Amino acid sequence: MKFSRLLCIAVAVLGVGTGVGTMAMGQQSAAPAAQKSPAAPTSLVKGKIAVINTQVLQEQIGEYKAKIDGLNRQFEPRMREVQSIVDKINALETTIKSQSGVLTPAKLAEMNEQLEQMKREQKRKAEDLQSDGERAQVQTLAPIKEKLQKFLQAFTAKRGITVLWDLGNAVEANAMVWYDQRADVTQEFIKEYNQANPTGGTKP
Repeated sequence: MKFSRLLCIAVAVLGVGTGVGTMAMGQQSAAPAAQKSPAAPTSLVKGKIAVINTQVLQEQIGEYKAKIDGLNRQFEPRMREVQSIVDKINALETTIKSQSGVLTPAKLAEMNEQLEQMKREQKRKAEDLQSDGERAQVQTLAPIKEKLQKFLQAFTAKRGITVLWDLGNAVEANAMVWYDQRADVTQEFIKEYNQANPTGGTKP
């Protein structure tokens, strides 16, 4: 895999200037002003940096996978229906092309009209399926995503992790050049979550 961008973390250090002396009224010379004490350095948060691959959670988190499987079962009949129309469209297009030389103009016109009707039907059903599927996905997965987020916060706090990279997104965005595989907590998180939230597909 090729990485083209290096992510750098810069820490800025601010200097503190000395105080300016003030002139006393009616005096010939300036009284030296008391110097300000240097500001205490800001304490840095100490902790670990880790990475997690969220792209595998939907397959390996039992609750998440159960939700996905349920959505697939719910919309499978409509998906098969749309695919069936696509197959019929392809078959009719093949027939028109292969028999255009022997069919009468009237028959060709009838078949082309039928083809256009099928394409309109397929487009409408596909758009409805996509819209309904996206809506159902948001409603179904929002609670489990929120639960995962809270569990992840507790998981990182318990281990003293202060920065957690989403490995899949970071690699796709070329925002990560290299990481030590020992920093990958993906399987550890999955195991702990499944143990805390057992389902039919996972063992407590």
